[in-house]
Amino acid sequence: MKRTSVWISLAAACAAAATATAPTAAAAQEMATPVFKVGDRWVYRETDLLTQRETGRITDTVLAADDAAVWLEQQRSARTWWRLDPKTAVPREQFAAGGATLEERGKSIATNDGACAYPWPLKVGMKFECAEGATFPNGWKLRYTLKFAVEAAESIETPAGRFDTLRLVAAGFVDNLTTNNNNRHERVIWLAPVIKREVKHEIRTVQRTGVPFRVEGRELVEFKAGTP
Repeated sequence: MKRTSVWISLAAACAAAATATAPTAAAAQEMATPVFKVGDRWVYRETDLLTQRETGRITDTVLAADDAAVWLEQQRSARTWWRLDPKTAVPREQFAAGGATLEERGKSIATNDGACAYPWPLKVGMKFECAEGATFPNGWKLRYTLKFAVEAAESIETPAGRFDTLRLVAAGFVDNLTTNNNNRHERVIWLAPVIKREVKHEIRTVQRTGVPFRVEGRELVEFKAGTP
């Protein structure tokens, strides 16, 4: 399959999905740096964007939060802990869960250098570029080179309800420094100030051969605010 036809089909799928969710203009035109509280909890479902089939669920819960770090418990196929930078809201390091407390956490299994942190506060019309490095639990080392734009304020429907969001679009490349592959990479992210994070995202990575490598969708299923 030629790369052109792949991108046309992916764009058509994205357009169809956008029509189905019927986004409308949102009142909020900007989003400040999120402030996380102990007990904040998000449940997301993940889907394959090509088949629209659910591939799994993720539950994130804030365990601790102060000026030094935000600690997030993530339950996916396995239980892990993430350390977030409270100034940027970027997940910087992932740990095996280990024992019952954060002090008993297991080994570091993934990292992110935070170079693509959002320049809060986000406002419609903003644009920025970044080059970010990350390591994954499978040992891969990746380098993302992306151009971001805050395209619009939209009100969108999710399984958790309707939310006013800012829609961010990113396009560029991801270099796998471990396998020596370079792929096209695109993201569409809908951030909702009221839940402090994304309510939806679509990530597409396409190989140089034109074959989709990653076509992941994520939508919010449930949100519960923590203690003030």
